Amino acid sequence: MDRRYFNSLCTALLAAATSPHAFAAGNHVPYPKSSLVYADDSDVSLDTLEAGRAYIFGYPYVTTPCFLIRLGKSAPARGSWPGGLDSDQSVVAFSAICSHKMSHPAKPISHISYRPRTITYHDDSGRRHTGDGLISCCSERSVYDPATGAGVLAGPAPAPLAAIVLNSDEAGRLSAVGSSGPDQYDRFLSKFGFRLAMEYGVTDVRERAGERAVVVPADEFSHQQVLC
Repeated sequence: MDRRYFNSLCTALLAAATSPHAFAAGNHVPYPKSSLVYADDSDVSLDTLEAGRAYIFGYPYVTTPCFLIRLGKSAPARGSWPGGLDSDQSVVAFSAICSHKMSHPAKPISHISYRPRTITYHDDSGRRHTGDGLISCCSERSVYDPATGAGVLAGPAPAPLAAIVLNSDEAGRLSAVGSSGPDQYDRFLSKFGFRLAMEYGVTDVRERAGERAVVVPADEFSHQQVLC
């Protein structure tokens, strides 16, 4: 482990340990801190996030996409998940890699997306439900609720989306400092590594996100979003 990475990891550990939004011990995997910035290099802050709109950024690796969302509702703490940021607990972040077949936002197309408006889905018993502010994967019809830690509401997904641990400073500027819950990173990078290298223009698909991670609106990140 080189010194720069070691120092970054220690910083992430300290930030996670002292944050009121840190995850319970044993459930949180710290990664080096990445400050979130827009494409014009301006800071992503609690005040700049548009409610009901999803954003995409790469974390903890450049090639592993994540959702950043200001929900239109509160997302209170649930179990080891500390809930959303801000006074209304509406700002959340999750890995955008579906836990079933690893559908994810790619630059040409995305089969998984945040749906602020009402959608219809069916639970394991075949009962019909409606809900808004959900994450829907149209590949196999899995549905997650970001207001409850991205818990699975429907479909074959075996686990919630991995949560991305966020911190905000005194000015409300956001950074990512870790991941919590069952993640798909290794499996995802192994399966899609060749395509990801070409899509992102990198030689190492396991390249860390770095000190700054660029945040892009989801409807601009993918050229086409499949909705169901």
